Amino acid sequence: MSANNNSEAVMKKPGWLVYYAPANTTPRFMLMSSQYPNVLFTALLIGLPAMTATAAGLDDPQLPTVLSATRLKQAPAEVPGSMTVLDRALIRASGARSIPELLRQVPGMHIGYRRGNQTNVNYHGTNVTEARRLQVLVDGRSVYRSGLATVDWAELALSIEDIDRIEVFRGPNTAAYGANALMGVINIITRLPLDAQGTTLKYTHGDRGVRDWYASQGGGDFQHNWRVSLSGQQDDGFDHDDDGNNYRDRLRASRMNLRHLWQLAPNQSLDWQFSASETSRQNDYEYSTYLDHEDGNSPLDQSINAHQPYADIRGRDFATQGLWKLDLNPDHQIQIQAHAQHLQRLRDWRVCDSPLVFSDSLRQLNSLSQLAARRVSSYLDKSGRTETPDQYIGRYLSSAGETYTPQMQQLANQVLAEIDLYSNGQPACWDINENIRETRYQLEIQDSLRLSPQLRLLSGASYRYDRVDSETYFSGTLDNAVTQVFGNLEYRPHHRWLFQAGGMYENDQLIGDSFSPRLATHFFLAPQHSLRFVYAEAVRSADMYENNADWRYQVRNLSGPVTGPTTLYGHAQGPGDLDQERMRSREVGYNGNFHQLGLRVDVRVFHERITAMNSEPLKIDNFLPNNDSQIRFKGVETELDWQAGRADRIRLTHARIDYDATSKYDQRLTAHHSGSVAWLHKWPYDINTSLMYYGADQLNERRFERLDSRIEKNMDFSQDSSLTMALVWQYRLDDEAMTWDENLHDSPSHYYLSAELHF
Repeated sequence: MSANNNSEAVMKKPGWLVYYAPANTTPRFMLMSSQYPNVLFTALLIGLPAMTATAAGLDDPQLPTVLSATRLKQAPAEVPGSMTVLDRALIRASGARSIPELLRQVPGMHIGYRRGNQTNVNYHGTNVTEARRLQVLVDGRSVYRSGLATVDWAELALSIEDIDRIEVFRGPNTAAYGANALMGVINIITRLPLDAQGTTLKYTHGDRGVRDWYASQGGGDFQHNWRVSLSGQQDDGFDHDDDGNNYRDRLRASRMNLRHLWQLAPNQSLDWQFSASETSRQNDYEYSTYLDHEDGNSPLDQSINAHQPYADIRGRDFATQGLWKLDLNPDHQIQIQAHAQHLQRLRDWRVCDSPLVFSDSLRQLNSLSQLAARRVSSYLDKSGRTETPDQYIGRYLSSAGETYTPQMQQLANQVLAEIDLYSNGQPACWDINENIRETRYQLEIQDSLRLSPQLRLLSGASYRYDRVDSETYFSGTLDNAVTQVFGNLEYRPHHRWLFQAGGMYENDQLIGDSFSPRLATHFFLAPQHSLRFVYAEAVRSADMYENNADWRYQVRNLSGPVTGPTTLYGHAQGPGDLDQERMRSREVGYNGNFHQLGLRVDVRVFHERITAMNSEPLKIDNFLPNNDSQIRFKGVETELDWQAGRADRIRLTHARIDYDATSKYDQRLTAHHSGSVAWLHKWPYDINTSLMYYGADQLNERRFERLDSRIEKNMDFSQDSSLTMALVWQYRLDDEAMTWDENLHDSPSHYYLSAELHF
């Protein structure tokens, strides 16, 4: 059942103060201008309508349910946390071409770009280059990569047109979905085949190389119905880097989805899906030479700097899943879900470096201290030094808590003596790859039971098997198995009170055992207005790459003046004993539905602390994963959705976040103030418009403000056929790069036009 069936509207303007208060028994709603980005909402005060404490009040109009909080169907006011639902009307009105861009409408969600074809989605922030702490599901199937602890948004075998809604649980939800739901859960729910009957063809064309297409066909009857869709997406990414050079970050993606829903019996159904995608992401040459003399004039430097082949990434994903449901009676349901998925990322290119990288002395020094090996190189990169090499290297090791031993000194001096042997010669060149393949199988059983009118119980268990295969990252294959047992008990002793207790026991073969509890209390001021108090503990298990990497580049087709062993000095070894990251979260919130006004409000006040964090960069020459970091978040998030009449919908979100992080890497992608405003309007003659504003005061220390507008004209030819034309125009209101210095466009303006034919 859709979590937001009402048509809703959204307006986004910089800086509004929202105040809601009752005057006697008549509510008032006022908007007063303020200045963004300092404060988007300065206050949100809610006056609740009077209500008599009678059981008859529970018969008020019921809100649509959400599914992704506890796995139980619940009204928003019953959820043990904050839930954002992006419904189909809002998704369509946004004009977004990717799921991360849709998530800008979620309070506290921060969207960063490593490059035009690589997006990171973080809730509340943490490391700007990684997104390790959100569980992402597609119809209940996890697309979080266990091998490299990330979500590849560009490679998802899913098109925007197939999405029915996105449910985002904001806050720790390990109690329901296990480790990696540390900071939240994003559940992308696709459209039922019965809702997509007939043929749909769509094409989108715009500047920045936008060329998207979509085609779907749906059919069947109430017993068997199906939908198959094909889609493609491409764009040229950012235009140039901070030096004015052309930026190679083009994306090309092709996707296929097939879904079949079979009503086996009146109380039994089988939902089966298959999806596949193939992508190509442009990447420039990426290899860090040991001696980084970009302006060097030696023959060796010139040869190395002239070698810049491309290193594009090719991706292929396949997945199949099935969901069987059996309603034993109106109060008891059993479901079994199984899925299998396989992905591969292929990347190979030829690199050139000084023959020194095959030096046995350098290899031994790097095995003793990666920092010492790097400092030998950096000593030579700087001129005019007054320190000796031993003084320079020793000073840096001492500041990092390492001891510069006599053995290290001897090896460092041997490396320094070897450098001059190659400066006037030719480089060594060879082929390398960063290919990786990941496979997952999972089986899950879930039981939902109403024990009495006051008591509901959800329980279940799952088994997941993961395998990762990479000669570069793991020197072969690595396996893992995860077993989970979970449950949630919901008790309503009185129409004013609701108590919930849930938890997840999890056994990770490579990490060990963990238990994540959650306790929640709701007090109902009215049937659709509740105050909630939530305490939760959550964990995140280190992925295979962090904990068990055996990273070394295999050398093939070597050329150049290399004698002796042909093993590169660089090698990264995972510690194998990383602890789980742990969070404790406390939340006080309010969720209310002013039915007569068409107004929905959610407020979340939170305090979260994560300890034993791994926040270190994970590079082959700087691979030091640990549990030494921690971060504390506290703040307020507000979400308001107002159906202001039949023609208008206004939606506002704001997050005010304060944080205290011990690692500099966790301080980059947390905006103190961020939010969105949207206005959707239905005009006569089947014309629809939307105006949306997104803003954040800092994303990797950069301001972000953008205004999106969309105009749509629908032309009905018959009851079953129509043509829809839509124009989307985006305009950046700031002059900053997007997340990183090199992410720049030639113009702040971006547009694309789409035509959609349905028959």
